[in-house]
Amino acid sequence: MATGIGETLQKLRKARGISLRELAPRVGIHFSHLSHIENGRQPCGRETLIRLAEILGGDAEMLLAEAGHRLPPFRVLGNIAAGVPIEAQEHIETFDLTEHFDPRDHFLLRVRGDSMILDGINDGDLAIIRHATRARSGQTVAAIVDGGEATLKRYVQKDSLIILQPANRRMKPLMLAPGRVEIRGVLVGVLRTKVE
Repeated sequence: MATGIGETLQKLRKARGISLRELAPRVGIHFSHLSHIENGRQPCGRETLIRLAEILGGDAEMLLAEAGHRLPPFRVLGNIAAGVPIEAQEHIETFDLTEHFDPRDHFLLRVRGDSMILDGINDGDLAIIRHATRARSGQTVAAIVDGGEATLKRYVQKDSLIILQPANRRMKPLMLAPGRVEIRGVLVGVLRTKVE
């Protein structure tokens, strides 16, 4: 009897009225191999599972998670008001960080300190940084100062100076010559890792 991912695939296939013999060539595998997958006698490879999801209209991310190829993605269950209350309606979406931020173009930095708290960036948060060597004035950047110290600050270019502006009234900006600042990336998102 089918169990786990095999059972899920079998249900998807039957719901679309497709036989094993019809589906297998579309996926590029022998029908007996597909039968073994559905009956739980053989595992389903990642690429095969992605092709099956495309053909059967399944959620590839959830199928990959069910088959043990990755952790399940987060689900966005709907909207919530941060102002005037809104009607509670569940509208489920899948949230996978890699769908929004390509890991080849982005990296994460753990924030240490409170210099950016007025921008909602707290100690312990994960800053999502897009690789970049330049920034526009007003963007928040990950920068290296004097070849060694890393900092997350708002970048402002003024005359012949670069100002690294904190978002904390108790802290003073760093005013530096351009040669002392090396931009490594631009902030594109923040993941809150703890709530107090």
